[in-house]
Amino acid sequence: MIEFVRQHWTYLVGALLLHVLFAGIFGLTMIALPRHAPPVPLAIQAVVVDNSVLAGAQREREREAEARRLEQQREARRVQEETARQEAERRAEQERELAQQRQEQEQRRQAEERQVREREEAERQEAERKRAAEAEQQRQAEAERKRVEEIKRRQQEEAQRRKAAEDARAQAAREEELRRQLAEEEGRMQAANSGLMNQYVAMIQQRIVRNWNRPPSARPGLECEVRVTQTPGGTVLSVQIGRCNGDAAVKQSIDAAVMRSSPLPAPPDPRLFERTLVLVFKPID
Repeated sequence: MIEFVRQHWTYLVGALLLHVLFAGIFGLTMIALPRHAPPVPLAIQAVVVDNSVLAGAQREREREAEARRLEQQREARRVQEETARQEAERRAEQERELAQQRQEQEQRRQAEERQVREREEAERQEAERKRAAEAEQQRQAEAERKRVEEIKRRQQEEAQRRKAAEDARAQAAREEELRRQLAEEEGRMQAANSGLMNQYVAMIQQRIVRNWNRPPSARPGLECEVRVTQTPGGTVLSVQIGRCNGDAAVKQSIDAAVMRSSPLPAPPDPRLFERTLVLVFKPID
């Protein structure tokens, strides 16, 4: 009911005004009508009525009735016009409301479309940003990989270069050592071939024989092989008796003679020095 009144209030107001107008017209009409008082008993009198006066009164009443009729018609037209105006205003208001609704709907639609476009644009930009970030990460990773590979390559090349240099130095050192050894061997052989080696061995043998105390068990023709280890200064480090035709006392005496001969004579040529010498102990009978 309330919704009906809200939607058709203009019709209801117009109908109410129309009823009020009709009631007012009816009241005015009733007021304007001549009121006939109840007849009062009068004394009988003779009155002469002029017909022209009656006709004038009749015409006056007719004019008043016509005026009221015209006034009622004008009022009815005014009410109709007011009702039509209100109906037109109501329709215009409805059209304005519909237009406002359509405008609001269009604005909402446009706003929704704008939001959709903005969301799609934001998503596109975010996707583009992610793609750019991934591409940048891949580029940096690729650059880092190439940098690491370049460092490894340079390190390998440097290691190979150092190894080649070390190998070359080692090879040169080996060759130099070989040349030195060959030179020493050649010099030693030259010194040995010159008779200096025999002279050096004879000097050592003579010193040992001089320091030998002949034991009673020593027989003529004694001959023993003696291995002597010495320092470059001639100090005797150890003595080993090898093949020998003497007994234990003889071997012991030879060992003691070698130790008493320390330091041994130096070689006439330093190239003839040998850390281990193998001598033949053979004293003259």
